[in-house]
Amino acid sequence: MENMNSLDVIGMGLGRKDLTQNHMKMIKRCDVLVGGRRHLEMFDLPDVQKIPIQSSIDRIVNIIKEKIDNNRIVVLASGDPLFHGIGSTLIHHFDKKQIRIHSNISSVSAAFAAIKEPWHNAKIVSLHGKLKIAFQFSSIGDVDKIAFLTDPENDPGYIASQLKKHRFYNFKLCVLENLGDKSKEKITWFHNFEPVFRQNFSQPNIVILKKTGCRTEEKSFETHIGMEDSEFQHSKGLITKSEVRTITLSKLQLSKSNHVLWDIGSGSGSLGIEAALQLQDGSVYAIEKNINRISDIKDNIKKFNCHNLTVLNSEFPDNIDEIKQTPDRIFIGGGGKELKEIIRVCCEKLEPSGVLVVNTVLIQNFQTALEILKNYDFKPRAVQIQISRLKEMPFGERFESLNPVWIISGRKPG
Repeated sequence: MENMNSLDVIGMGLGRKDLTQNHMKMIKRCDVLVGGRRHLEMFDLPDVQKIPIQSSIDRIVNIIKEKIDNNRIVVLASGDPLFHGIGSTLIHHFDKKQIRIHSNISSVSAAFAAIKEPWHNAKIVSLHGKLKIAFQFSSIGDVDKIAFLTDPENDPGYIASQLKKHRFYNFKLCVLENLGDKSKEKITWFHNFEPVFRQNFSQPNIVILKKTGCRTEEKSFETHIGMEDSEFQHSKGLITKSEVRTITLSKLQLSKSNHVLWDIGSGSGSLGIEAALQLQDGSVYAIEKNINRISDIKDNIKKFNCHNLTVLNSEFPDNIDEIKQTPDRIFIGGGGKELKEIIRVCCEKLEPSGVLVVNTVLIQNFQTALEILKNYDFKPRAVQIQISRLKEMPFGERFESLNPVWIISGRKPG
C-alpha cells in the first residue's frame, strides 16, 4: 500500500504524452494535485483538490506541509523536477525520505534533440528571476554551445541585445517555441541578430546559441589598450588579463610605430594583437608551442584585422631562424621549465637598447628572470600586480581577486 505521507513530484516532460502509466496512476489516486495552471487543466479529476502554483512558492510549501499528513499529494513539475524545477525547492523543505522524485525529459534535452545536436559540452543558463542577475554574458566568449531558459521578460530579444552589446557575432541563434506541442512547435535559426529584435516569440521558448567559428560581421568597433578579455577568443582562461596586459604594454615601451615585437608563449594572442594595433608600420610575431591555441590566435587576428601579426607554431627557440626580423621588443608570457634558456636566447637576440618583459606567477620563475637579466646587465625592474574585479552577486557586489602577477622588465645595454 502506498505511503500516505509520501510526496510525489512528477516531471511533466514536454507534456502529458511524456507521462508513464505509473505517473498517471499516481495522479489519479492522489487527493491533492499541485502544479501550474496549464498542467492542472490537462486532468479532469473532479474528486481531486487542485492547487495552482503561483508567484509565492512559500505559500505552496506551507499548504503541502498542512495537508501531507492526511492526503496523498502529487506535485506536477515542468520538464524534469530537478532541472531548474520545483523539485529543487521541495527537497530543501521536506525530509528526503519523505519525498519521491519521478524524473522526465528536460526542456533542454528536448531542445537539443529537436535540432539534432549533442549537448554534453553545452553551458546551461536560466534567466529566471534572480538567476538572471548572477549571470554575466561576458563569460560566454569561450563556450561553443549555450542553452538559455527564458521567461517573458528575458526573451530571445533580450539575449540578442546582450550578444550585440558584448559584440559576440560569432554565434548563430536558435529559438525553439512550444516544444512538445506539435500544433504550435516552431524552430527558427538566425544567423544575425537584427531579425530577432523585430519578431515576437510565443512562450514557453528556449534559445540555443552555437558558435560559428568566425565573426559574421566586419570589425565595426573601437579598439584600445586593455580591451576586455571577452573580446578575445581564448581557451580555459589562458589569456593575459586586460589590466595586466595594459601595464605590460606600458613596460614594453612601444615608442615607435615600426618596432618589431616577439610575443613568446602567445596563448590567445591578446597582447600581441593590442601591440600590433599600435605598431602599424612594424611587425609582431606570435610564437606559441601549443597547436590547440593556434586557432584562437588566428581567429583573433581575423577579428581585429591584424595584417602585421605572424603566427608561428613552435617551441622557442626552435626554428628561430624562420624569424627574419631582429626584435626591438620581446615579451615572454610563457616558458615553463625552459624559461631560463628562453630568456638567455632573447637577451642575445634583442637589438641593442631593446626592451624585454617577462610575466610570471611563479616565485621560481621570478627569481630566474631577475638573475639572468642582471647577468646580462639589463638593470631589471619588477612590479607585482594584484587585480580584484567587481563581481555582481544576487544581493549586492563583491571583489573577486585574480592571481598576482610579477612583471620583470629590462633594457639591453646600447
